[in-house]
Amino acid sequence: MRAGLPRRSLAKAGRRVFLPTIALILLSTRPVLAHGSYHERIDYLTGEIKKNPSDPLLHFELADLLGQDGNVPLALENLDRVDALAPGEFLTDFLRGQVWLQAGEFARAKEALDRQLVSHPGNPRSLLLRARAEQKLGQDQVSLADYREALKRTPSPEPDLFQEVADTLANHGYEKEAAQVLSGGIEKLGKIPSLVLRAIDLEIKTKNFDAALKRIEDARQSAPRPEPWMARRAAVLAQAGHIEESRTAWKELEKHLASLPDQERTSHAMTNLAEETRQALASLDSKTKP
Repeated sequence: MRAGLPRRSLAKAGRRVFLPTIALILLSTRPVLAHGSYHERIDYLTGEIKKNPSDPLLHFELADLLGQDGNVPLALENLDRVDALAPGEFLTDFLRGQVWLQAGEFARAKEALDRQLVSHPGNPRSLLLRARAEQKLGQDQVSLADYREALKRTPSPEPDLFQEVADTLANHGYEKEAAQVLSGGIEKLGKIPSLVLRAIDLEIKTKNFDAALKRIEDARQSAPRPEPWMARRAAVLAQAGHIEESRTAWKELEKHLASLPDQERTSHAMTNLAEETRQALASLDSKTKP
């Protein structure tokens, strides 16, 4: 059994109170396995099922791994066996949805997840998988509604969830809402670089330059190398129409680069920044010439 989840104690606790949640406990704690490790675990579970053919938990875990490994028929067969052994006690339609989604059968995935959300309304992981299936089916508005609800209901969202929801919103024209989602993720999780960079891009796209500049300055102050953020600030000032402020910022970067020790100043990254600075100043000069 997976580390930290002794099967006997989990099954005992599940049958007493929490058995309908075992599926999500297993799925949320499964390790990242190499291809060979999947097969080793599948072989182990197959052997255990021969000894204990009436254990639904073994069948459920095997179905999970078989689905990840692309063996759709056998995964579904084991899920049917789980339902026969312990009807209504496992989130089998959640896993069916995941299996069909991975197999590219998006309509079937949605059907399974629809059933799961009838029996377990508001489950965030089911909502997330259904949102992905709906997106593939071109059902954009219901997909976005499920994405929003999945994020809202997830107790401890990971950065990837904030990123996925924001990207999907932005791709459908909801850039301001997407930026708000990322801002909420940064407030909740801290200054995750991927979230910060995407938030800046969206704030610039929606012309919320003040927010973008503040975020850039915060990043500059905590960055091990401030120079890229100095260049980003100067560029955004120009985009915001603050030409003289942009020129001053580029001049400050030019002076800063010139003051670096030779080994740093002549590095590839700093050489590229120096050229970017030269070109930006030349461009600003051409725009302001009478």
